[in-house]
Parts: sequence; C-alpha cells; structure tokens
Amino acid sequence: MADQTFSSVPSPAPWRPDYGVPYRNLILAGEMGIGKTEVAARVAAHFSAPLRDLEAELEAEAGMSLYELRSLFGETRLTNLETEACRALTLQRGAVIVVHATIMLNEVNRRRLEEAGMVLVLTTALNETLRRLHAAKGDRFHDGRERARTMIRLRREWQVRDLPGYSRLDTTALTLDEVVRQVIAFWQAQPEV
Repeated sequence: MADQTFSSVPSPAPWRPDYGVPYRNLILAGEMGIGKTEVAARVAAHFSAPLRDLEAELEAEAGMSLYELRSLFGETRLTNLETEACRALTLQRGAVIVVHATIMLNEVNRRRLEEAGMVLVLTTALNETLRRLHAAKGDRFHDGRERARTMIRLRREWQVRDLPGYSRLDTTALTLDEVVRQVIAFWQAQPEV
C-alpha cells in the first residue's frame, strides 16, 4: 500500500448493524500521548468490536510496566514477549488493536500485524504530543527522570513515522470525535480479503 495521508477523509456512512464489523483487524499504531487507546475504544464501541491493547495486555501478563520489564530483563525479553503477543493477534479477526510504535519497528512483528489487518499510524506535531503528555502525566512530567525517560521513549517511537507503506492520520488539529470519524472511515474503506 502506498503512503497515504488522511487529512480530510469524508465522514463515513452512518453505521448500521447489518454492515457488521469489518473482517480485517484495524491496527492503530503511533507514539505515546497521541490518544490511540481512547480512539480505539470509541471505534470498537461504535462497531461493538473487540478491543485489544497490546501494551496493556503485556503489562498485565508480566505484572509490571514495560519500562520495568525492560529494565529488569532486558530488551531481548521484551521483544520476545511482543513477538509472541503479535503471533497470537494474527488469529483475531474484526478487532481494533492498539500497538505502541516500537512494536512496529521490529520487522517480524510488523509483518505479522500486516497479515492480521490494516495498519493506521496516528501522528501529531511534537509540541502537541508534549502538551498531551504533560496533561496526562501531570506532576510526574515535572520530575526530570520521568521526563527524560519519556523523551527517550518518544524519540524511539517517533521512528515509526519513517516506515514506508503505511497510511497516516495527523491528529494535531483534530478533535477526538473527528479522529474517531476518520478512523472509522479508514477501516470501512479497506477491502475485505
């Protein structure tokens, strides 16, 4: 699929139950602070589709944050867990799946996710990402160590923007409802396999 930017996707037709959930999964990727999980939850609710948040599932399984997991067991262990989770997701159909950007940087995971559904990378301008992170993290964002960890992760996740062949939606100037409408339109417009 050629790079495609959805800056003004037409509003989707009103959803009706007889349309059903698209067969292929919708995979939302992007850096932290962009609102992937909230968008995914609203899209899943719109279709009554399953919602899978890969990061939340990995953290629940490990009983700790991905940052702690990486610190205690290393990047290789975290990558192996992500790869196993991506393999399991390939069995899912008609779901909205949220993945953090670093999962998309691993070629094996990227190919598996492509097989499982349509990938849409959500982006936003850096200043807007920082504003959203500050709002979400509150006082924790004022802690120098927390801010440094956040910036290191954000710098790494930003690389997903350079991956060729993915549709992107710039959410910088859009309201949450506008983003949700455009994501729904994107998913509905994808051909069934």
